[in-house]
Amino acid sequence: MKILYIAPKNPIPPNEGGKIAILGNVKYLNARDHIIDFVYYSNKSDASKNELQKYTNSIIPVEYSTSNSILGIIKNLFSPVPYNISKYHSYKMKSAVINALQINNYDIVFIENLHMGFLVDDIKNKFHIPVLLRQHNVEMKIMKRFFESQKSSLLRFYSKLQYKKFLKYEPNLCSKFDKVVMITKKDEDDLLELNAKIKTTVIPAGVEKSLLSIQQKVKEPYSIFHIGKLDWFPNIDALRFFINDVLPFLVKKQPKIKFYIYGGKLPENFDIPEEVKNHIIQKGYVDNLWTDIVDKQLAVIPLRIGSGMRLKIVELLAAGHNILTTSIGCEGINVEDEKHLLIADQKEEFANKVIDFFNGKFDSEQMIRNGRTLIEEQYLWEKIAEKFEQTFEKLVSENKNK
Repeated sequence: MKILYIAPKNPIPPNEGGKIAILGNVKYLNARDHIIDFVYYSNKSDASKNELQKYTNSIIPVEYSTSNSILGIIKNLFSPVPYNISKYHSYKMKSAVINALQINNYDIVFIENLHMGFLVDDIKNKFHIPVLLRQHNVEMKIMKRFFESQKSSLLRFYSKLQYKKFLKYEPNLCSKFDKVVMITKKDEDDLLELNAKIKTTVIPAGVEKSLLSIQQKVKEPYSIFHIGKLDWFPNIDALRFFINDVLPFLVKKQPKIKFYIYGGKLPENFDIPEEVKNHIIQKGYVDNLWTDIVDKQLAVIPLRIGSGMRLKIVELLAAGHNILTTSIGCEGINVEDEKHLLIADQKEEFANKVIDFFNGKFDSEQMIRNGRTLIEEQYLWEKIAEKFEQTFEKLVSENKNK
């Protein structure tokens, strides 16, 4: 099939969950001989176009900034569209998409993320073609958890206002698509609760098969690590919880504990308790993450805000790591506590599970085997691409009969 694929960003380098999910789709649909024209927002420093061309028929970069601005935030007070969405609205993108559709004979339009969903009306009004939306999250759920976590009255007011906008905007926009592909069953249920007429299906994100081949090595005793971009608020919130509420208890119980942080540096205004400063190693970005963490004992993903699917969890399971996360962290992934990984939500429970893990209370080797089996059966990119292909074929067939 010939696909017009529309994304909010270049997925290369694949250094965050959203980019990994986009690149996986493009790479493995291309491997199944689909022809992909890829339209995306770029910036002047975009130096990854050559790499992206390996998996596409053509790329159509649209230079446009989606950065936050104070003026934009203020103006948005009077708009029905949530600010995180409205900042992606661009006449330049509309023109690029309409032009591509006019000069090419596509079978389907694939739109990544609610942020790019504003294009659906123009496409539907001008062209007889099925349009699919890939939802990475239920955005209103993230905003709800964000505003509930705010201590600042101003931030709480503004984020609650944004949440109320999402409650109307998200289900209304999703109802305009021929299919909305959710990343988890939980997200599908949450969306359909607001509008049962939305045409949904569930296809998770995937994992590279090569991760299953990573060989285990002797672990550094009492080593804990966290991976995740530190310009994303939920990751910073998670680290605040762990470093301030959990780590002081851990180092008191076991002074040899070391906590490694990957994915950038902590912000300058991040307060670290004095008693744990010598136990934290900020690794930032490394040349090969999997080589660097192969000797680490336990991954922690203490997320308290989020929606969708944490790709880092399925990747870590594939790579043979033991993981401790929260219920929100593993939401939507088919895992069980103490079978594939460990789950804890409150600080005391979280801390105690770390200590119990180091004391050998859990069968860490069996959890690794179970985790890798789960990934092989349900989450490899080859299987994900096949599911998307089946969805495309059904949509194209239905569209011909309209």
